[in-house]
Amino acid sequence: MPQTREHILLARQVGVPYIVVYMNKVDMVDDPELLELVELEVRELLSKYQFPGDKTPIVKGSALKALQSESKDQAAPEYKSILDLDGCDRQLHSRAEARHR
Repeated sequence: MPQTREHILLARQVGVPYIVVYMNKVDMVDDPELLELVELEVRELLSKYQFPGDKTPIVKGSALKALQSESKDQAAPEYKSILDLDGCDRQLHSRAEARHR
């Protein structure tokens, strides 16, 4: 996970106040325990770089499946992770706005 480490470190260095993690390509992994292990490692990295690893939202999905979907229904399963990500983003923006008031 060198790229993940670099992204988290860079976010810390430039002063990113909040972070949301999107675990992409989860459709390619058959072992749920492996996904749990990756999530645990990401949370440990977040904590190492002073982000709240235990509270940081981690959304799991497949961006490619969402992109390739021909469904017009926003509630289609392939869009769920994208909508979850959007929800996290909106929540973080609300918190940031409240801090600046």
